Amino acid sequence: MSLKKLYLIPLLILFFIFTYYLIRNFSDNKIYIENSESSSSEIKLDDTKNVSPLIVEVIYEDLLLIKEGQTFGQILNNYEISNSVKSKILESLNSKVDLSKLNINTEIRITFTKENDLTEIKRISVLDKKNNHIKVIKKDDNYVVETSSILSFTKHVLKEVTIKDSLYKSAIDANIPPNIIMQFVNLYAFDVDFQREIRNGNKIKIFYEVFLDRKHIVRQTGNIKFASLALRKDTYNLYRFTTDDNGKSEYFDSEGKSAVKALMKTPINGAVLSSGYGMRKHPILGYDRIHQGVDFAAPKGTPIMAAGTGFIEKIGMNGGAGNYIRIKHLNGYKTAYGHMSKFASGMKKGTKVTQGQTIGFVGSTGMSTGPHLHYEVIFNNKKINPMKMKLPSGRKLKGKILEDFEIYIADLNKEMQVN
Repeated sequence: MSLKKLYLIPLLILFFIFTYYLIRNFSDNKIYIENSESSSSEIKLDDTKNVSPLIVEVIYEDLLLIKEGQTFGQILNNYEISNSVKSKILESLNSKVDLSKLNINTEIRITFTKENDLTEIKRISVLDKKNNHIKVIKKDDNYVVETSSILSFTKHVLKEVTIKDSLYKSAIDANIPPNIIMQFVNLYAFDVDFQREIRNGNKIKIFYEVFLDRKHIVRQTGNIKFASLALRKDTYNLYRFTTDDNGKSEYFDSEGKSAVKALMKTPINGAVLSSGYGMRKHPILGYDRIHQGVDFAAPKGTPIMAAGTGFIEKIGMNGGAGNYIRIKHLNGYKTAYGHMSKFASGMKKGTKVTQGQTIGFVGSTGMSTGPHLHYEVIFNNKKINPMKMKLPSGRKLKGKILEDFEIYIADLNKEMQVN
């Protein structure tokens, strides 16, 4: 056997081994792949038989504002829900907010779903006048109520204004909220005649609270912490302070004397003194007679306040005085109010009223030539001039409470300097 043939034998052996290897491995893998693909295809075909019908659920949210004369029930009638669901929603909400007293433009958000033309209320949110979110949320087959305040931050604001033309306009021009202005005016109603004593160039200073939401938008104003009114001769500074003995917050001057007096000089805001106390020619009767009170001209419907805390002693028509209320106060004082267009709700003989509470509205009933308030002050059954009476002071802080007050106003003055 030649050498050439001896080399061929091992090569043939290697060729057969390599061929066997290819057949064993690659031929089986192809079968596996084919089987695998076939199996996968069968699974997919089987799955399509078990596919559920397509369900489309769309979530909506309506932002609504209460319109004049509109009720919450009328709003719910716009949604296709059963009467039993409406009852559950109304009952839940009424437990936290009086739905019959929602203000015009109250914000309401209603979140609901529509699933194959079926409507389901998921959540209702009502923003009340105290900036609370009253939420009714669907849980299982019931509705539960949650309450949360949208107010997240408190901020103190200091405003200093020089009066030009009028106090109200000057304050509005300085971006002071209207209710803060009214608070300010009421603080000084015991000492200052705003019609005769306020002049251009007088200065006011107000340090007050505002409450902001999470976006730092002012949602509500709080109390005045400090107020100052600088007139031509006098400056009146008042501090809001809570005393430990009764837990009440009141306003005191820098010496600890209460801003509250027994009676207000002017129980009406924005009015003009049209007729003073004393002899005058009666505008209707035509002859001279004593005018035992003062008249404040104001538009019909202007609120009239109780000049002090007391009990209604007389109410009703009273001859030439028209619609009339007389209030009995402490220490022998009484006040009377005439020519009202109507009385405030709840006013009747024996009713207790508090200082500053609205008791009626300006009118022209009885012997009157136009809308105004006739105001009388009676002391020990004798009518006196309301504009000249010496008003008894309220509380005077003493001892430890006065010391606490002095520390408080020192700290507050420092806070205002920083602000």
